[in-house]
Amino acid sequence: MNTPDRDEKRFVADRSKMRQEVLKLAHTVRALRKADGLNLEELARRSGLSTSTLSKIENRQISPTFDTLVALASGLGVDVGTLVSPMHAVGSTGRRSISRQGNGTTHETPVYSYTFLCTELTKKKFIPLLATIKAHSVEAFPALSAHEGEEFFYVLSGKVTLHTELYEPTDLTAGDCIYFDSSLGHALIAADEEETRVLWISSSLERIKASGYGIGSTE
Repeated sequence: MNTPDRDEKRFVADRSKMRQEVLKLAHTVRALRKADGLNLEELARRSGLSTSTLSKIENRQISPTFDTLVALASGLGVDVGTLVSPMHAVGSTGRRSISRQGNGTTHETPVYSYTFLCTELTKKKFIPLLATIKAHSVEAFPALSAHEGEEFFYVLSGKVTLHTELYEPTDLTAGDCIYFDSSLGHALIAADEEETRVLWISSSLERIKASGYGIGSTE
């Protein structure tokens, strides 16, 4: 059972990790943009993100959501793995990759903690990751996330509630899973105090629709 002291330590650790990830991502995005000869306005047109959002990412002011990372990767012509793990992102003709326990690449946001898996392979057909759900209320999201593609969740621990724009909230517990169209506005929240983790697979997206918490509204 969580205690106030433990919750405070976890909050401080999460904030420290988020700052480190924001710093690393800012450097990577700026380096990739300049290497491609793009200014912010050009990258905004290619990615579908606002120049304001791009500027905040490069100036370490925000930690972008998954939707925003995918849109940004598309605009830069790279895989999401290149953004979160640039030193290891290489192409492969054998198409094999192994992620050992605890060795994924993490990315923190206010509502989710992502661990990207098998990031050294680029141009993957789907994006595998583990997610710890930090949000306990749908109000933690400025809007439901919606983008092109398809998604699959498998609950590893705890209990989650999936909120969508067309269906009643759906409770899922360890061992449950759901597959849905990503264009359906959605948000996943932790439904109890246990650590809530899911295996999350998203189809690799070439273009993200501007909507919700991810695109152009990441604060």
